[in-house]
Amino acid sequence: LCWWLATVVATFMKTGGAREDFDDIRPVMIAMFMIFEPIRLYAGFAGNLQEKVPLLLGFVALSFFVILPVNAFFWYGQELVQPFDKALNTVSIAMLVMEVGAGINATRKVLHAQSLAFYLSESSSR
Repeated sequence: LCWWLATVVATFMKTGGAREDFDDIRPVMIAMFMIFEPIRLYAGFAGNLQEKVPLLLGFVALSFFVILPVNAFFWYGQELVQPFDKALNTVSIAMLVMEVGAGINATRKVLHAQSLAFYLSESSSR
């Protein structure tokens, strides 16, 4: 939420209230972030708390294939990149990379625990 608010305020300041914005992709990227970020956060929390591998994989996939490119666009791809944009998105990308790493690690651990529980239940039923 803080990243989105800072990005919208910075865009508003750069473009004079969006009356002079010639970068057509910037509103699309902001809308993509607004749509996919709540889904990504839900998948991460629910997948971790309920130990659901598909939700954890959804969190990792949304983080890597949607949110990371959006942040990369705001870090480097937009017109009129300001030092504030680079600083904000450098921190955001660094945190996102750590989230992806933690998500992959959590997915691996949950998958291992569920596999072990399945094999133990199969061996005890025989």
